Amino acid sequence: MFKAIEPILWEFRSCFSWKAAFYWFLIIIVGFLVRFDHFGISSFIRWLFLNPEYYDPMLRFFRATSWNLEVVLARWTTIAITQYPTIEFNGRKVLIGDGIKVSKESQKMPGVKSLHQDSENSGKPEYIHGHHFGFVGLLVGSLTKAFCLPLQGQLHEGVEEIRPGKPFAGKPATLITRMAHLVVEKAKQTGCLCYSTLDAYFSVGPMFQICKEAVNEQGQQWVHVITRAKDNYVAYMYDESPQKKLDEKKKVDLWSVFGCTELFEKAELTVYGKVKTIQYYYTDLLWRPINDFLRFVWIIDGEDRYILMCSDLELPATQIITIYSYRSKVETMFLVLKHLIGAFCYHFWTKSFPKIKRGQSLNYSNLKPSERQKFDQAIEAIERFVNLAAIALGLLQYLALTHAGQIWEKYQGWLRTYSAEIPSEGVVQSVLQAELFSSLGKVPSCVTLQVIQKRYREAPEKEAA
Repeated sequence: MFKAIEPILWEFRSCFSWKAAFYWFLIIIVGFLVRFDHFGISSFIRWLFLNPEYYDPMLRFFRATSWNLEVVLARWTTIAITQYPTIEFNGRKVLIGDGIKVSKESQKMPGVKSLHQDSENSGKPEYIHGHHFGFVGLLVGSLTKAFCLPLQGQLHEGVEEIRPGKPFAGKPATLITRMAHLVVEKAKQTGCLCYSTLDAYFSVGPMFQICKEAVNEQGQQWVHVITRAKDNYVAYMYDESPQKKLDEKKKVDLWSVFGCTELFEKAELTVYGKVKTIQYYYTDLLWRPINDFLRFVWIIDGEDRYILMCSDLELPATQIITIYSYRSKVETMFLVLKHLIGAFCYHFWTKSFPKIKRGQSLNYSNLKPSERQKFDQAIEAIERFVNLAAIALGLLQYLALTHAGQIWEKYQGWLRTYSAEIPSEGVVQSVLQAELFSSLGKVPSCVTLQVIQKRYREAPEKEAA
């Protein structure tokens, strides 16, 4: 299986100015794929059987100037478009965006701040100290078995002074605008027109406006947004172009439409992996935050009721519902990144972090230029670690989609139920782990494993009897 992913790994060679840096890239990606614990950099040394003297060079790799993360991720996006089976609707690919908050207790780690968690899970505290990442992924696979392939993750909170971001409408960057710019950037890197599905948090004017203003040479909008509307939203009915002053008599309380059940029609759709018969109604209304029309879709799914918003007025309502149902794939992606890959088990910090009393916040402007540089390097190291883990996850998904038969043949584990022909990322990882350990003491069949073997630690000599 390592030979199957080796051509993809070697496509990154031109992203590194030094061969040694590229080799460390290979080693770390394989480490993410096969390690059995998530105790930081030491786990790579432990489970790849590397000489402990390589711990410091591996740690320095994440702060090295011999490679640029943006260049690597741009190449990764190109690989995703050319090597993976992507899912399209109306000739557009699907990008999924969302954020994840990770608890961090380090006092000298940049970007850590108090974060509020909106969750119905009683096991999650209302507030945590940690990092907030914004992620954008690409929907790959098939309609029956799809994955959210992570393309890029960025720190979106706690870095406002270090990375101001692009302002919008004369105001500083926010979580919304940072996500919007990231989605547009990824769409441009793919070179394809896209839909982007997001949760209700992003159903605000700046998200739609930024995507509306981003057009290609033919004047086509790079990204059309599909998101869930908030329950208190209103819109306006207009037969002609929007007027400067909206007529309050034509205001529509979106939620009140559910009381007009005679407007709804039935359809049998695959929603969240299940074939369901749902009721829906749609119409185009003027939405004040962008002073333009959006397509609104009302859905009755059993006892559940929700409203979707779409900036593409030509997309059928049934496809809007189907596209939004795949938004849950990003949640699965976060679970795999967190628990299987260990993407957020990092501990990059800097001695330049000043002592701050309880209740006070860091004033970045008071730092010396040398201290700011170390702050930037620590944040860069954090994002590099997380994004390399995301690439490793993408390789597991690639093997699951393109080598499913071989994976199941080699799989020696036991599953209570086999739910799909396409194996999960966990099954693929167990096959790779078994392949690595079976090759110990042998000449590896691929160059990537040979690079790792040259750095093996020596076996301790046995004492004479």
